[in-house]
Amino acid sequence: MSKTHSNLLVGLLAITLAVLSYIAWSPAEPAKERSPDSQSQSASNDPREAVPMNAEQMQFALAQMRGFLEAVERLEAAEREMDTETMARIAGAHGPGKNQAPQGFRDRLPETFRAMSSATRASFAAMEKDLSNGDLDAYKATRLEALRTCNACHSSFRFVLDPD
Repeated sequence: MSKTHSNLLVGLLAITLAVLSYIAWSPAEPAKERSPDSQSQSASNDPREAVPMNAEQMQFALAQMRGFLEAVERLEAAEREMDTETMARIAGAHGPGKNQAPQGFRDRLPETFRAMSSATRASFAAMEKDLSNGDLDAYKATRLEALRTCNACHSSFRFVLDPD
């Protein structure tokens, strides 16, 4: 095979690969602009139970969940330092009765959601007790239980903004 034929073959191969790549990674249909209705349509495909809330209630709920996640992060950092006193203080700050919910918040929550929320807060109180007693193994088991409850709740429920 001559050098010209080799170069031509390599060029054709490159073009073929480029075309195939374009076909494989380009969208089947042109992208459509999202309309306000498209958000509700995609939400209707979400099998999780919708929990309607006003803006204040939603911000409170999101802040609580973010607080749990930040607490777990701080617990991990303190555990690396083997600072069980700090860990107990962090866990205890998220136990039952630590935050004042907005008016009507709890009334909007399904019973299963309330049960999971209570279980998560009880887990944080149990973590505080485990750590105060120096039982790191019990703390780790309780923390895992709390994280599983969080995941189960997030798999079961979603918040939606109620315009009322």
